[in-house]
Order: sequence, then structure tokens, then C-alpha cells
Amino acid sequence: MNEALRTWLQQEALRWSFILKTFLAALLALFVSFRLQLALPSTALVTVFIVAQPQSGLVIAKGFYRILGTTVGSLVTVVLIALFAQNQLLFLSSLCLWVGFCVAGAAWFRDFQAYAFMLAGYTACLIGFPAVLQPQTTFHLAVDRVSEIYVGILCTAVVGDVLWPQRLGPQLVQQLRRQYRELLSFLQQAVSHPLDHSISDHDPINFVIRILELESLRASAIFEDPQSRLRSDRLRLFSADFMRLTTTLHALQQMGRRMRKLGMQASLTALRPLVESLGRELSIQGHIPETAAQARPLLRQLDSFRPWLQQRIDDSRNKLKTQVAIEQLQAYDGASELLLQMVNELYDLTATYASLPDRRHRPQRRAPDMAFFTPLSEALTAGLRAVLALLTLNMFWIYTAWPQGALAASIACVACALFAMVPQPQQAVRQMAGGFALGLVGSFILNLLVLPKMDGFALLAMALLPFIAFGLWLATRPSTFGVGIAFCLMLANALPLHNTMRFDGIALLNNGLAQLLGVSIAGIAFSLLQRGQLKQQRRYYRQHLARQLAQTCHTPLKFLPHRFDGRTRDLMRQVLTRSPRLVDELLPCALSVLELGDAIVEWRLEDTQALPAVLRRQQQQALRQLESALRRPQANSRQQALVQLRELENVLDQHFLQHPDNSGLRRLLHALRRLQATLADEHWFATFAALEEPSTLAQGAAHAT
Repeated sequence: MNEALRTWLQQEALRWSFILKTFLAALLALFVSFRLQLALPSTALVTVFIVAQPQSGLVIAKGFYRILGTTVGSLVTVVLIALFAQNQLLFLSSLCLWVGFCVAGAAWFRDFQAYAFMLAGYTACLIGFPAVLQPQTTFHLAVDRVSEIYVGILCTAVVGDVLWPQRLGPQLVQQLRRQYRELLSFLQQAVSHPLDHSISDHDPINFVIRILELESLRASAIFEDPQSRLRSDRLRLFSADFMRLTTTLHALQQMGRRMRKLGMQASLTALRPLVESLGRELSIQGHIPETAAQARPLLRQLDSFRPWLQQRIDDSRNKLKTQVAIEQLQAYDGASELLLQMVNELYDLTATYASLPDRRHRPQRRAPDMAFFTPLSEALTAGLRAVLALLTLNMFWIYTAWPQGALAASIACVACALFAMVPQPQQAVRQMAGGFALGLVGSFILNLLVLPKMDGFALLAMALLPFIAFGLWLATRPSTFGVGIAFCLMLANALPLHNTMRFDGIALLNNGLAQLLGVSIAGIAFSLLQRGQLKQQRRYYRQHLARQLAQTCHTPLKFLPHRFDGRTRDLMRQVLTRSPRLVDELLPCALSVLELGDAIVEWRLEDTQALPAVLRRQQQQALRQLESALRRPQANSRQQALVQLRELENVLDQHFLQHPDNSGLRRLLHALRRLQATLADEHWFATFAALEEPSTLAQGAAHAT
């Protein structure tokens, strides 16, 4: 109970420190805007609420991309006004296309890079809509808006860095240690079970996918900490090695399951002590290493373990080859090759982790970029959604001469950009609408009852304190985050925060209704152009999982393993966050995609330049047939692919008999046999074939289970 109370008190202290820092940053931004006599101090206030984050690194990262997007958006607006100032319809149409491009970019890049695109579109609306009515004021509007946004960003960054700063560096270190410790514990647990034990429970799947969170932390921490910048490449290597290792482990477990199903007990018995020996090597004096310094003895231990394991594998094979058929021996060779690969990958991962305390260390391997899954169609749909919402509001604004049309269009633009890639966009839009409605009530109370009785900046701050604190309190809770931020944004936009204030209830109501209408139009656009139904979501994930696997057959080899791993795991993460009802159905399919995709990648990565040209052509032909079978997983196309692969194996086997010392050819044969075993597995094929709609399945595939 004491521990739970202490944890709760720590969380509340962090929550209220964030509320206080954000409120002080908002007051500082208002004060600076008033002193500089900026046209709209409320824009600086809005910027504070959007940029505010608990950790200073997140604020700086978010602010950096906001500044970049604001600058680009203001320049584009000036160019558009210069080109189309005489034709409002043409200017608004061009502005809508620009916003659609920016929203598509925000959906494509996601994370903090998306803010640059979002702000480039949002700033164009803020400057362009007023400027289209008075083109001669364009330059002054651009300078004012950019200045106001810069003030908000700088005030938030300064306050967050000076008062009770929370750094991302310690959080990154803690996350690294937890990931490494959990990985070793997971490996120990995995090798203590029979080889057919699989990563199919939800907790291990979450553990496998959680490595993607490390990339977001790294991308933000490099803005606040030079130490994180020095270690950035090694952190990306750690994530890539982590994904490769867990994929290899899953492949080894599935190979063990197939061997048990085929009755290869002798091979499994020979493999069992080898796998168990790895479990004993994962700890130092009975303890699993946690810090990078503690991992160094483990690195030396793994270095001496690798040649010992290779010798034990060779000894067991020599005993086994006189006792079993060639199929069992080949299965043993494939499983032992995977075991060696897993130990080498664990060594590389540990070497990267152990090198992190060394500031001057330079990794010998090039760090691959983390690949996330965002299809072009998804980004284009997000852009089209923003274009349609803005065109609708712009037409309504033009034909009705509605004074608040520009504000409604700007809010619709913000909503379409902000929620383009959130897990549940309709729910986020509803929360934003609810926060706006609640904020409108608070704005009426402040505007008509409280602020008219206040005089001076100090009393203004006291009047704003309970309202802003309430909104930020809502924003610190995940269930009401959208409501709290929208509440604060409505306060900032609706209140007459100028050096000379005018308290006008009619204008306040009109502005509030315009913002609600803008959010409503965005919500309608999401409803019309969003995968809302479970059937649509299922079809979307099925198609892209199958496509990910087929693309491994022709994608360029550069960083292919990490690209395939990252994109497939990101798809798995999207299923978990966006479609939890599909988890039980789709995650086994995703694991099947990872298993065969890894086998295809290993096969393609082997150097075939030393092979005769006729063998290389035959391999390319088998690869094309395999890709065709994976694009439409039917029984006849799979059988054709298996025939091609078996013919290729026979030819390569004959070539290997003539060149028994060719280690590259031996690894190529192991990868090819592993690929065949996976593709021929009825259990695997039934799971993968479930990615197709039932109506398109071949008769054999429908009953493969």
C-alpha cells in the first residue's frame, strides 16, 4: 500500500508540475506578445498549448518542426497571394491543394516530423484566409503569425528547460535497460521450453513490438542531449538487432514445431542440449545483466561460447548422420544454423549495448533507418479528406459571405491534420468537439462575467488560472486528453486577448460556433473517408500483410531485413492500437508473415555471384513464381512454387557435391530448405491464407487446418 501510494504521489507531482509549467509558459507568451504589441497574442497562447510536453526534449523536437513548418507555410502563402490575389476562387483552390499536400505529408511521416507538414498547411490558412480579403496586408500578416508562433515555442521551451526539467535521457536509458533485460529473460524462458513453444501469447507480442517505442524516444532525445546524439547510430543498431533476434527465435521455434509434427525425434533430441546450453550462457553468476557495464562480461562469455557451440553442433551431426535419414539430418542442419544465427545476433546486440557508455565508439556496421508502415494510399486519403473539408467550408464561406468562414476552415484544417494517423480518429474528433463546447461555456463565463472586472496583467493571470488549470488537468489524463487540449484551444481563440480588449458576446458566440462547425465538417470527412467498419479494417490489414510478404521477393536488398521487420511490426502495432477486436485473428497471420519473410530475406541475401549463370536464372524464376504464389495464396500456386523450389534445391545440391567447401552455397541451401519447409507447412499456409477473403481461397486452402 505504501508503494502504491508513493507511486500515485509521484505521478500526481509530475502531473501538476506539468500543469504549472504550461500555465507559466502561457503567461510568459502572453506577456511577451503584449509587450511586443503583436496582432494576435492568442496565437502564441495556442502554440503553447499545442507544443507543451512533460519532457523538455519533446518540446524542443516538436518546436523545431513547428518553426520549420511555420516558416515554409508563410513563404508559400506569400507566393500564392502574389500569383492569385486577383482571383479569390483560384487562390482558395490552390490553398486547399497545398493543405491537402501538407496533410498527406503529415500522415506519411507521422511522429514529430509530421508537425512540420501540419504547420505548413495550418499557417497557410491562418495567413491566407485574412490576406485573400486584403492582399496588401499579406506580408504583415505573415510576419505577425510567424512572430507569434515563435514566441509561443520559445516560451514553452525556456520554461520547460528551466523549471523542474524532465529529461528524455534517463527515460531512454531506463527503456533500454528494460528492453535488454526482458529480452534475456524471454530468451531464457524460450529455450527452457520444447522447441515447438511459440511466441503467440499477447504479452510476448507486446514485448516484440514495444521496441518501436525506442525509436520515438531516440528521435526526440537527440534534440536535448548531446550524449544521445553521439549514441544515435548505436541506438538504431540496437533496435534493428533486437528485431532480427526475435524474428530468428520465432523461426527456430516454428522449425521445432514442424520437426515434432513430422516425428523427427532423433534430431530434436540432438538439438535439445544445444538449445539448453544457450540458456545457461545468458546470465552472469545467476543474474541477468541489466546495465551496459554488466553486459560486458556477458559479451566475453558469448564470444567464447560461439566456437564451443559450433564444435558441439558438428559433433552431434557426426553422430546423427549414421542414425537418421537425410531429411532428418537436413532438418537438424537447418535448425542448428538458425541457432548459430541467433547466438551471433545476440552477440551483435550485446556488443552494441555494451558500447553505449563509450562516447567515442563508432560502430563498424552502418545503422539502418527504422522503417515504419504508412502506405501511400493512406497518406493520399488523408490529404483528400482535408481538401474536401476545406473546399466545402470555402464554398459555404464564399456564397454566404460568412465572416467566420476563415476560422471554421482553419479549425477543419487543424483537425484533419492532427487526427490523420491517430488510432481512433472519430473518437478524437468527438473529444475535440466536446472540448470546444466545454471551452465555449468557459469563454462565456470569462468574457462576460470575470474579465470585465479585471484590470492589469496580474489580475488577468489570476482569472485565467482556474480555467487553464482545469483544461490542462483534463489533458494529463489519457481518457480526456483531447477534451482538455480542445478546451484550452477554445479559450485561447475565443477570448479577446489584445492590448485593448473588447468584450462582445455575439462575436464570442459566432467564433465558437465557427470552430464547432469546422470540427464537425472534419468529423464528417473522417466518417466518409475512414475504415470505420470492422470488415474494412480486416480487409485493409490482410491486404497489406500479404503485400509486405510478397514485396520481399523483389525489394532492393539494401537494408531489406530491417525494412521488412520494421514495417511488419509497425503493422502489428497498428492492429493492437486501432483494431483491438482483430488481435486474435490477425496477429498469428502477422507472425506467419514474419517467419516466411525472414526466410526469403535470408535466401536472397546469400551471394550467388559465384554460381553459374543458368543457376542464377533458375533462382530468379523460382523467386518470381514464389512472389506470384504469395500475392494470391491458393493451393495450386503454392504447389507450383514448391515444385520450382525443389527443382532449384536439387540442382544446387548437385553443385554443392562438387564444391563441398563452399560455405556460401551451404548457407544458401539451408535458407532454401527452410523456405520450402515453411511454405509446405499446412498449418502455416492455413494461417497465411486467412489473409485472403474466404471467397477467394482455393478449395484446398479452406480446409488446410
